Amino acid sequence: MNNYLRYWGKAKPADHNTGSPCHLLPYHCLDVAAVGACLLDGSSSFGRSVAGALGLSDHQLQSIFSYLLAIHDLGKFSQSFQALASPEAEVVKKPDVGFSYDVPGGHAALGWVLWRRSDVFKDNRVAICGWPEQAPPRRAARRAMEALLETSFGHHGQPVEAGSRRAGADFLKEDELAASSFAMDVARLIQPDWPAGLMADESWSEKLRGVTWQLAGLAVLADWLGSDQSVFSYVTEPMSLEAYWQEYALPRARLQVQRLGFDHPRSATVFPGVESFFGFKPTPLQQWAEAVELSSTPQLFILEDVTGAGKTEASVTLAHRLLSKGLAHGVYFGLPTMATSNAMYSRISTFYQRWYDSEETPSIVLAHGAQKLHEGFQVSVIPGQPQDSNYLPEERSASAVCNQWFADSRKRALLADVGVGTVDQVLMAVLPFRHQSLRMVGLAGKVLIVDEIHACDDYMLTLLCAVLELHARQGGYAVLLTATLPLEMREKLLNAWHKGLGVVTEQTLLSASFPLATSLSRESMAETPLPTRSSVARALAVEHLDQSSQALDLVVGSAQQGQCACWIRNTVDDAIEAYEAIRARVDEPDKVLLFHSRFTMADRQWIESQALDWFGKRSGYQDRAGRILIGTQVLEQSLDICMDVMVSDLAPIDLLIQRAGRLHRHSRDSSGNLLPIADGGDQRQPPVLRVLAPAFTHTPAKDWVSRFLPGTAAVYRNHGQLWLTLRALISEGVIRVPERARWLIETVYGPEADEAIPEQLQDSYFEHEGERQSQSAMAQFNRLDLDKGYEVSSARSGWQAEVDIGTRLTDEPSIKVTLVQLDDTKQRLLPVADGPHPWEMSQISIRQSLADKLPELPEEWRDLQDALFDKHPGLRFSRLWLGPFDVGDFRYSPSMGLYSPRKAGNDNRSEA
Repeated sequence: MNNYLRYWGKAKPADHNTGSPCHLLPYHCLDVAAVGACLLDGSSSFGRSVAGALGLSDHQLQSIFSYLLAIHDLGKFSQSFQALASPEAEVVKKPDVGFSYDVPGGHAALGWVLWRRSDVFKDNRVAICGWPEQAPPRRAARRAMEALLETSFGHHGQPVEAGSRRAGADFLKEDELAASSFAMDVARLIQPDWPAGLMADESWSEKLRGVTWQLAGLAVLADWLGSDQSVFSYVTEPMSLEAYWQEYALPRARLQVQRLGFDHPRSATVFPGVESFFGFKPTPLQQWAEAVELSSTPQLFILEDVTGAGKTEASVTLAHRLLSKGLAHGVYFGLPTMATSNAMYSRISTFYQRWYDSEETPSIVLAHGAQKLHEGFQVSVIPGQPQDSNYLPEERSASAVCNQWFADSRKRALLADVGVGTVDQVLMAVLPFRHQSLRMVGLAGKVLIVDEIHACDDYMLTLLCAVLELHARQGGYAVLLTATLPLEMREKLLNAWHKGLGVVTEQTLLSASFPLATSLSRESMAETPLPTRSSVARALAVEHLDQSSQALDLVVGSAQQGQCACWIRNTVDDAIEAYEAIRARVDEPDKVLLFHSRFTMADRQWIESQALDWFGKRSGYQDRAGRILIGTQVLEQSLDICMDVMVSDLAPIDLLIQRAGRLHRHSRDSSGNLLPIADGGDQRQPPVLRVLAPAFTHTPAKDWVSRFLPGTAAVYRNHGQLWLTLRALISEGVIRVPERARWLIETVYGPEADEAIPEQLQDSYFEHEGERQSQSAMAQFNRLDLDKGYEVSSARSGWQAEVDIGTRLTDEPSIKVTLVQLDDTKQRLLPVADGPHPWEMSQISIRQSLADKLPELPEEWRDLQDALFDKHPGLRFSRLWLGPFDVGDFRYSPSMGLYSPRKAGNDNRSEA
């Protein structure tokens, strides 16, 4: 029996004493290698872009990657690791307990210790790697090998390094010999097909670093799938590596990959045309999407058109055509907010199955709306695994990490055939979060559709540009949607795609038309001016209100006349203040609805549903009459609602245009009932957007905004842009789209706009510009250096857990607060929400300083908290708030959300 068969690789927890107590280390390594081989099988879409980028055949990449995975756990041959468990298996030798397992990075880092510090490995490197004897490796080849090893040794979700640790601190000489003997036998078994000529080429090493990100993600996935006891049951019976590989590892790996749907891309249907697929005649933008030439190389589309022009259907048209041609195998929709992702999911879930052949069962997942989660997906992709014994509290087993990662629907959505979620989940792929590489794998080969891209601040825009660069490198396709995009932002997005294609020259914009469809591939760039659908082209009158009482009177009066009205405020506390004032003045307070970000997911979904029932496309007079909606910025993009009357607090011009898109959104008769499209235009009184803003003056005081709307002044800090917005609206007297949309945007955001800002507001302008540059610089600092490849130094800010660094840069971090209650026996903490996924549905995301003002969990219930965290590890990253919730300085109610009865309207940093 080979000595390397006397080491354990996976062990059962102490309280699980049925079946084999452990899985031998070489067998676990072969399990993972076999999964990797199946993931990179010729029929699978995984790795195709990697093989193409490296000039390798599919077989070459498969054999090399399988070998790398077979040695991913070399560090477990150490005495210090073997002493972490004592499985009662006769074949496993007893470790020397005198070794201390205290190395940063755990056993993954010990793999590097062996490779770099063990004389046994140094002396046998050619045989260990399976390199041809007649072609000893040059320096470039060794560097390429180490770049590849980064991906396998980093299988716990982030790169590791050996530091200054000596091999003798963890390994006996017999351990080093066992590990090297195993590696050499594995090389003979798998026979990695090294491209000897390419590996000696320094330029090939450069290309290799660019694709190590995707290989690292596949290594994580292979390790997780290969650690599933339900498929790879423990084996302690000694046998040859060849026998185990053929009789156990490969058959089980094929079963695992097939049952999870990773064995081949879904077969797509041919796109039949917009009219046939959707049942209506295409808009000009949709006609363009039907006909635009698709490139066989990575391609970016930017679709700019007014609200209601059918941008979503145009993006779906492009995605379906790309699927049909085999240029992509899935789709991910990234939206700016949870509410918009919920709305998009509702639309996509009605037709996504028609993208694929009838015998296919494509998976779809909503990343945030847990209540609507497609339950079948939990079974089809990464189901819960029987758990192995953890190594240390800070180093958990692969099955434990896998279970926790995929318990979060936000992450699981990235590996679905069709995922819908916030754009944050995609942006995290280019940040130094643990397991970010798995997000890259989920993104690879998909059509990335990002809606409302104008909603990105400078921090998010910089990260989005990094994602586009990455996606182009991975051979992907992307579709960006917007109604209000400044030219400067469009140029940055196009240049990011160019960089990903490896094109050095920055792209110069040729067209300032609107609407506009832009296509960029390696071969060409085309900007196509388009007309818009006649039914959404309109002139929307603007009226300036300079007293809050005017807004209050207008909203209440409109409801009393049988109309429905909406007031969009810029802070949560301002919205709550208006909500309470309006309820006090109307005869039926229950007809007033409040919507902002400080609701639990359960209440938020109820409010969304109620808003759609009252104000949605299918609402009629009986639903709408006398109803009032008070909300914050969540209404800008979130819901397909149609209001008779709208008031908005002053905001930058692009946001006002977005808000105005909810005013007379659908054609209705004079009572508010929906009209068939054939009946022509809207029969209500012409729409008017009322904007609550301070009185306009050409010489405003420094506190022009803050004196009148302090919350608005705190949220939108560039008061010069607010002044420019109000000046443009007063000058025009109307929002005319599409003809004047570009002019309005550039009047506020264009390169010459700052010259028109009054001197008294210049300070806020320059302060804001400084913040913008700071945001971009911070994003550049936080984002991964993709050129360096998957290594520790690629993270300038250091590799971190997912709770430490965010995709949105605010004054302070946001945290999740989970509302809990005691059960009747006071023996358990329970979520306040019922139904599926009650813990997710009981959470609110708020800023840190506000969360700190909530009452601490009483000491007497800390044991219950510890028990809860043991059962639901993900809750450790949230703060528990124990009811009752109707007392104290801060309260919670399903109708008002989280609020302070003493300070409503006064906290100017309130979330939207």
